Amino acid sequence: MKNINYIPRKGKIIGKKILAEDIASIEIKLLDKKPFSFIPGQFILVTVLGFGEIPLGISSLPAKKNSFEVTFRAVGLVTEKLFGMSIGEYVGISGPFGNGFPMTHLKNKDLVVVSGGIGLAPIRSLILHIEKKPQFVKSLTLLHGARCEEQLIYREEYSSWSKFTEVNLTVDDCGTDWSGCVGNVTKLYDKVKIKRGSTMIVCGPPKVYKSIIDRYAGKTIAEKDLYFLLERRMDCGVGKCQHCTCGKYYVCLDGPVFSYDKIKYNKEVFS
Repeated sequence: MKNINYIPRKGKIIGKKILAEDIASIEIKLLDKKPFSFIPGQFILVTVLGFGEIPLGISSLPAKKNSFEVTFRAVGLVTEKLFGMSIGEYVGISGPFGNGFPMTHLKNKDLVVVSGGIGLAPIRSLILHIEKKPQFVKSLTLLHGARCEEQLIYREEYSSWSKFTEVNLTVDDCGTDWSGCVGNVTKLYDKVKIKRGSTMIVCGPPKVYKSIIDRYAGKTIAEKDLYFLLERRMDCGVGKCQHCTCGKYYVCLDGPVFSYDKIKYNKEVFS
């Protein structure tokens, strides 16, 4: 990783969508006109002057060259300020950082994606990549859960995703208009046929990790083919704050994507 990557580049907010009462997606354009490319699963550091910086996964199509998107929940000083910012305002951008998804390994596989809540955000870039190149994988299955229907981010995109993806949704709490599955994402496991030998990517709260390990690891899914995106543990994003240490690994430096066989003995990873 080159140190120059840590120097923020000036970015301008050129788009903004409120996806839920506390979740927003912003589109950022870098003003220096230098190249910016990333692998799905990588993250950037977003700097808000006077408030600090925060690591965020990139949620847009990798092939899009002029701008990119990040999706986040307003849960702290920096993200709450970012949530309130408007089109035309400026932020600092460093990166991209991290290892991203193993794209070569995913090619021509039956791929299953499991996400809870905001965990779908960093996986969206991979889904959009497959939308443009559906032959990239044999099949794609999405299992996604949220607290309620209003928290199902990107819900306006599900109908287009369903053309190349088996989309399975569930919510913990619902109104009378909801006709889908009710309960956390584990409720979907019995509703979906996972082919033996598939590859799986998981991003969500710790209870989702544990349920996936108990049900699939070393059984339907080989340990080397089960990937966890652990960006929720990151804070500084540069390996200094120690917040994301997991045994011998730093999530921000060695991840945020890890195969289960590499981290299965690091119990703190899943807490």
